[in-house]
Amino acid sequence: MPSTLRDIILQVKENADIVMIIGQYVPLKKAGARYLGLCPFHHDRSPSMNVTPQMGIYKCFACGAGGDVLKFVQEYEKLDFIDALKTVAARAGVAIPADILFSKDDEDKGKASQALAANQLACQLYQEELAGNAEVLAYIAGRGISDETRKHFQVGLAPQSADKLLKRAAAKGLPNQAFIDAGILGQTEGGRVYDRFSGRLIFPIWNMSGHVIGFGGRILAAANAPKDVHAPAKPASPKYVNSPESPFYHKSKVLYGLNFARNGMDKIGEAVIVEGYMDLLALWQAGIRNAVAVSGTALTKDHVQILSRFARKVFMFLDGDEPGRKAVRRSLEPLLAQGLEVKVPVLPAEEDPDSFARKFGGEKIKELFAQSEDIVGFLLRSAAKPVDAMSPEEKETLSQDCMALLQTMPSPNVREEYFNELRKKLGLKTIRVQAARPAYAPAGTASAPLAKASDAGVEKADMVAVFSGAIPGGRPREEALAEWQLLQLLISSPAMSLAALDSVKLEWLQVDIVRDLVDHLLAFVEESGSFAVKGFLDRLSKEQQDTVTGMRMLEGQDAAQERKHFGGILFALELRFLQKRLTLEKDLAKHMELKKSISELQSKSKGGPV
Repeated sequence: MPSTLRDIILQVKENADIVMIIGQYVPLKKAGARYLGLCPFHHDRSPSMNVTPQMGIYKCFACGAGGDVLKFVQEYEKLDFIDALKTVAARAGVAIPADILFSKDDEDKGKASQALAANQLACQLYQEELAGNAEVLAYIAGRGISDETRKHFQVGLAPQSADKLLKRAAAKGLPNQAFIDAGILGQTEGGRVYDRFSGRLIFPIWNMSGHVIGFGGRILAAANAPKDVHAPAKPASPKYVNSPESPFYHKSKVLYGLNFARNGMDKIGEAVIVEGYMDLLALWQAGIRNAVAVSGTALTKDHVQILSRFARKVFMFLDGDEPGRKAVRRSLEPLLAQGLEVKVPVLPAEEDPDSFARKFGGEKIKELFAQSEDIVGFLLRSAAKPVDAMSPEEKETLSQDCMALLQTMPSPNVREEYFNELRKKLGLKTIRVQAARPAYAPAGTASAPLAKASDAGVEKADMVAVFSGAIPGGRPREEALAEWQLLQLLISSPAMSLAALDSVKLEWLQVDIVRDLVDHLLAFVEESGSFAVKGFLDRLSKEQQDTVTGMRMLEGQDAAQERKHFGGILFALELRFLQKRLTLEKDLAKHMELKKSISELQSKSKGGPV
């Protein structure tokens, strides 16, 4: 029986029929060794999604969505990873032992499940404590939060000491260590335990499956929240305290309220981001049901990737003062890099979302959203001085600063439109925005010339023969074509992967990511005695997996055609390698020896690659 979470994941992916499972969501039509269907992750009018059972992956030509069967179910069903794993495992007939669902290895078995149980117990106790405290209930009502909203978000109150929690834990058979692992309890040097949230108003934090994975605690007035006498003394108490990092709570990946807001986001394709717990509760009560809060941390790339599964437009609804504008500015890069449309509602400087929602209600909030600034409007409003007061040099400096931000946008057309709108409003001449240089360059077709050491760009139509869908990086150098074709052939043909052990030399390869992948592939073949692309993918990093799964599998070649294609690629790579050495060699004897080797290679090839 599998003993680790990794073992389970491998078993599920190995047993899952990706064509059958995706076919339950999207009609698929067989096309050679692949299956085609309409992509469910964008408005697809013609079949753009490829499902390749040999690789166990799907890839959309148009929007770039792709991954394995777990990724598809996770994205389509809007599930977290564990729930997607459960769903696919059930369809693949794989049983998942409950004690390893949240465990990375044997040593951690049971710890995570106990910590989750500790969170749930504490959540219940905190709610009971609040329900019996009339003074704090009056404070919450004074903040405009109704009993219905309070109960919906399971708001609680941490007791003044840890005694009640410890007694409840003992009655349930949960060890103190579970509460320490969950970050609920702290421990002094003398070994005495205390509640980290003592006397604070408590906001439970959930994952998308509805499990309580952490807490946020807001300080109350001293009269309402006397401290635990056993807690270590602190020089000052911060307004908010959040649970520390744990195996299941990572601040950079958790958005408060997403479990409640996901359906609202998905329905209209829009998300609202606020800063704090009270902001979110006020918006929910005002009828805004697609809002989440970052809660004490900056908006991260992981946050944005999660949001992009539900929404294409994001309203950054933060405080209307200078710190609020700075927080919006810091959040723009990950949002724009994900291709999301960003709008910034303009709050009065003295307001925050909580106060505005309580004063004016949901309809006024919607009006505010309808009048939101786009990126250009926000950047100009956030500048050090009004445009009319800027010198030409200051306008150009602002333009260049904004260009660096806009360059993160994946669409060149959208990027150019925003940039020229900015320059127009600054009174500057519009210019064409250039795409950023690619980090690496994939290349073209099996029938194109293989050993052409030129700087000419390969057309996108050629590149599609190697890559399924979105092309990383833009136009590559044609001289890299043979390297990408080699990798494409090796992942497509187990026979050629075996042949490569004795015939491919890594020194022939100049593209870093190709050389690394071929190196991994040859090591995998040598260890395994054969090649299976599913097993190979499990050995790779995320970047490497994305590269391989973005490649098109070769189809329709018999063994003789594969050998001929392989020979042509090897000729091109070795010839390029020898020619480069020839240009660098200063020793006359070695120079002549290299020329002889090149001549022999060309003669042996009978005219070179076809």
